[in-house]
Amino acid sequence: MLRLFDKLNAFALTIFIPLAGCSASEIQVPDNAIVSTTLCADGYLQAIPEIETRLAALSWQSRSALSRTPLHLQSLPQADDDAERRLTWEKSVQVSSAGGRGDIDLFWGEDFETVWENFALLSSELNVRDPSGDFKNRLTSVEKPSSSPRILYMDRSGATAGPGTFVNAVIEAAGGTNIISHPGWQSPDTETLLGLQPDVILTSFMDSEYAGVNDRTLRHAALTSKILSLPRIDIPGSLWPCAGPGLVDATEQLSQEMAKL
Repeated sequence: MLRLFDKLNAFALTIFIPLAGCSASEIQVPDNAIVSTTLCADGYLQAIPEIETRLAALSWQSRSALSRTPLHLQSLPQADDDAERRLTWEKSVQVSSAGGRGDIDLFWGEDFETVWENFALLSSELNVRDPSGDFKNRLTSVEKPSSSPRILYMDRSGATAGPGTFVNAVIEAAGGTNIISHPGWQSPDTETLLGLQPDVILTSFMDSEYAGVNDRTLRHAALTSKILSLPRIDIPGSLWPCAGPGLVDATEQLSQEMAKL
């Protein structure tokens, strides 16, 4: 991993934000600016307030339904991992997801430990305060129910998640029990899903923006009926496009919604 302290000496940096329609050649990039090339990296960088003024660009998905980019940052230019287009941002510190081609590539994982590791990495490489302590405090403050409800996670395709996934990590952190015991992401057949007896249905990515030909959860009458017959909690897909800081928000939201049941 490249060490970037020589590029990140203390300074006062003013970001030039180009007007919409400017070509890549017109974008002025300060030497120590920070650029995110992926949606996952967006989430991490936006969770570190002290680097906001150094953000020169966010990912190509930063204005999509899966993004949590605040309104005041949506005017930033967009970037991606394309080798040629990355030349536009060659003077900047480029942050990418696992397996990317950035100056800093985040670790891949399916748990909260991955979040803390990525915050530590960014803190070290960008020479900023590690915010993971704040997120850990929020996580430990989550109120858990007196009894652990059995939860079935489903997205609009009918896919679900067992142990070893960040959905499972959120369910357990909120005090629930994942009714799926087989590890990993999976798509059980419809009969298997109908035979499960959860206390709560947890859904995500159900909005029309994510429509696809395999929308089994919405197209299969029996599955739709099952969802409607049980308490349902929906977590916005924008909270967990990857194992990022949004997992803490998802845990808090799941806990709050379970308390209402």
